[in-house]
Formats: sequence, structure tokens, C-alpha cells
Amino acid sequence: MNRRGRGSLLLAVLALIAVIVVPGTGPAAAAWQVSVPAPSFTLSAGSLTAPAATCQTTTSSPPAARISWPAVDGATGYRVVLANTVNTSTATLATNQPETSYDVTGSTLNNLLLLVLGNLLAGGSVYVTVTAVNQDWSSSPSARQNIVLAGSLLAALSGGLKCQSG
Repeated sequence: MNRRGRGSLLLAVLALIAVIVVPGTGPAAAAWQVSVPAPSFTLSAGSLTAPAATCQTTTSSPPAARISWPAVDGATGYRVVLANTVNTSTATLATNQPETSYDVTGSTLNNLLLLVLGNLLAGGSVYVTVTAVNQDWSSSPSARQNIVLAGSLLAALSGGLKCQSG
């Protein structure tokens, strides 16, 4: 082997030893850094706030228990349900009510007056709840709004209902 060949071989051996024996400095790092702020957004848990329902008796004939509530953000409608504390009987008065009030009268459903009378005779309380709804979600029901037959038996037989508080 000539001198040039031995010199090249010696350099190759030394380079191989340097790569194997000498520890590296780790992965390459960029000499520059860039940071960009990420946009913030709120994740939706898929829920609606329960409506804050109230009850007022109307002066219409027959009297009605007007259930009303402020609009709920994200709601496209409201479900209004009549129920009682004696058993699990319920009557859905409105499935997708667009307005933020509903007049409950005995003439709303054929069996509404019977449901109210039956539960009052059995000693239970009749109440209405409102649930906010949209295509994907529904809220918890509102607080119960108790209703009773309005005034005299004649008013009751004509479908009159009123809020229990007044």
C-alpha cells in the first residue's frame, strides 16, 4: 500500500473511532424558535340551563295559569309538561313551544281537567315544568309551578285553572 492509501486508511479508522467512542451532543436543535399564540375557544358540554319558570293567573275566561320564563341561551324551543306528586302520570302540553310563556287551561287537553281533578281528590299536587330544548340537547326541568282548579266548581268545569299561589 502506498503512503496515500495508508494515510486515507488511517483517517478512516480515526473517524470511525471518533464516531463510536466520542459521545454525541444529542439531537440537533434549531438555532431559532417561533411561538404563535393559539386561538382560544370554549368547549360546549352539550347542556342548556333550566328555565326559571314563574306562574301568574290570567283574568281571561276561563282563568288560566300562565307559565312564563326568560329565554334560555341556545334553546330553540321549550317542552311544557303537566305532572303530579301522587303518581307518574304526565301530560305534555307543548313539545317545541317557541314562545317563552304558556297558558295552562282545562280546555288545553281533553283529559287535563280530569287529571287535575283526579289528583286533587287523591290529595296530590298538580304542577307544570318547562324544559329548554334544541336539536341535540335538553335542560333539566324548571322548578315546579303548582296549579289548582280556579274558584268555584262552575269555573272548574269550564276549564279554569290558576296558580296555587294566587
